[in-house]
Amino acid sequence: MTQRVLLDACVLLPISLCDVLLDLADAALFDPAWSDIVLAETRRTLVDKRGLAPGRADARIGQMRSAYPNSTVTGFDHLIPMLRNHPKDRHVLAAVAGGCPVIVTVNLTDFPAAALGEHGVTAVHPDDFLVGLWRSHRDSVVAALRRKVSSYRNPPMTLAEFADILSPLVPAFAALVAAEPDIRQ
Repeated sequence: MTQRVLLDACVLLPISLCDVLLDLADAALFDPAWSDIVLAETRRTLVDKRGLAPGRADARIGQMRSAYPNSTVTGFDHLIPMLRNHPKDRHVLAAVAGGCPVIVTVNLTDFPAAALGEHGVTAVHPDDFLVGLWRSHRDSVVAALRRKVSSYRNPPMTLAEFADILSPLVPAFAALVAAEPDIRQ
């Protein structure tokens, strides 16, 4: 059984990062989880701050829900008032009531170790999370990335080009991908 991992809205927003994470979930390297609140925040930010048409944002969220029907964590509202992490992200920590020992987020300062430790949870940056998956499941990660890259037709893309796209978001992971001579296309 794979580890259940809560994905914060900030890692679901950039489509390239979201795609990589979900492709690795498809490869059974972890089970993705989120809450309705996380998905609503993702949708709101896509529409209000990134200018995505509401219908396209709804379609993206709908595809995620459809592809991962067991990923939505519920029944955690009662935990929110007693948590000690940043108030705007208490819903994220509370959502780990769904059995997620890891939160993947860019906002690490909103999840201090003292607030997480009492719940047996760690928060990890997506770069560190992906590097960890690379180190423990390199062949599966490479295979998933090859599938991702081969799906790009217009325009086609090499793995090195995809690593360049990921580099601003997850530089250490992108460097690992780009440095592997046997996976360049």
